[in-house]
Amino acid sequence: MTATTPARSQQAARPVRRFPTLPSLPLRCVSVALSGSLDADAVAVAANRLRDRGHEVAVPASVLSAWRYFAGTDDERLAALNGALACDAQVVLFARGGYGLSRLLDRIDWQAVAASGKLFCGYSDVTAFSLAALARASYVTYAGPVLSGIIPHDVENQPDQFAYDNLLAAITNRSHHYGSMKNDLDLPFGRIEGTLWGTNLAMISHLVGTPFMPNIDDGILVLEDIAESPYRVERMLWQLKHSGILDRQRAIILGEFTDCEPSPSLRYPYSMPEVLETLRGMVRCPVLTGFPFGHVARKVTLPMGGRARLSAAGYDYELSLIAD
Repeated sequence: MTATTPARSQQAARPVRRFPTLPSLPLRCVSVALSGSLDADAVAVAANRLRDRGHEVAVPASVLSAWRYFAGTDDERLAALNGALACDAQVVLFARGGYGLSRLLDRIDWQAVAASGKLFCGYSDVTAFSLAALARASYVTYAGPVLSGIIPHDVENQPDQFAYDNLLAAITNRSHHYGSMKNDLDLPFGRIEGTLWGTNLAMISHLVGTPFMPNIDDGILVLEDIAESPYRVERMLWQLKHSGILDRQRAIILGEFTDCEPSPSLRYPYSMPEVLETLRGMVRCPVLTGFPFGHVARKVTLPMGGRARLSAAGYDYELSLIAD
């Protein structure tokens, strides 16, 4: 990892990005479901866990709509988003991910999303929403827990507040320190600043070549995925490489690749360590592992398009949000 960053005067001017209004505590939230359908009992439990901590949580009837796989028809889900934009909530919590936002991207009024000033938070399929908001309106949204998993319970039925605590810390401050993480390699000391973005690899590769992919030339790119064969993960990384995206990043941080195991039916059991080796061979920037984000209960919350500083020394590295 290089220990220096080019002086600001020598860098191309960064695009001006619009940030949501920082919410106050307790939060006023509204939930939307723009992807897969949900179980009503699970939604009620999740909303009540937030209410028990003093927050207002509105769950419109549209969240529990169902059509095919989705939480309502495309028109119904688009209307639900427009309703959330018009309400007085500070925070829009996506109810879940899954699949469905790709069907709506060309119908969403992205300028209205940015003009709302609301803070949007979700992950997985919501990656498409976050990257489109950044590409079409230079608007920063957050990758973080969805309503259905914001305060999960552990095996002893005790609340796990890691995601909840990190959400509150990240969305109520422009500056935030994520603590120390462990990489799998010993790196020399260095510091990098850049634009934080990502996160779901399948959704990012899906947006390549579309008007909903932001152009990030100084990225700290966070990647994660779930239930993809390692060779498919590598194929998506090659797509980002061949499209020039990986070559424009200053660092790549890998979160959890949950259940990304080789199929026993494959001729060769291609593994994620082999994918990691290949990735490090195809890029010039540092690739770090062990970041707490992905399809796991314990995840941090990240502003997509925010400014971040990455520092590394030995096996340890730290990530911090920095205010422009």
